[in-house]
Amino acid sequence: MTKITLEMSKGAYEIAKKVYSNQMTRTAGSVEINRVTGMNQSSAHAFITIFLAMMNSEVYKRAFNNQTNKFLLQSIRQDFGEEAWRNALNAVQMHIDYYSTLGRGNLTGTTNREPLRQ
Repeated sequence: MTKITLEMSKGAYEIAKKVYSNQMTRTAGSVEINRVTGMNQSSAHAFITIFLAMMNSEVYKRAFNNQTNKFLLQSIRQDFGEEAWRNALNAVQMHIDYYSTLGRGNLTGTTNREPLRQ
């Protein structure tokens, strides 16, 4: 599996925002993310799913690297404001809680919410 870089995440984020605002479907967004960033379509679909979960304060099951998570939280705060950012933080906390039930240990770097609030 190819590592998802910050540059890929930046490109994927712009497309995920279009999916969120109903300017394109998840499927079209996944294809476009793959075309623009080189991220594989499965990861692109997961990126969109995670972004939408963050925006809607919902649990998500797939994990991304800490750099991508931090980028998403910062970008959501900048582009959508404090309420959306709090929703995203809540979704991250629900993800951490879900992940802790899997018996795989903790998500390194995301178990403490304070660094995400800077």
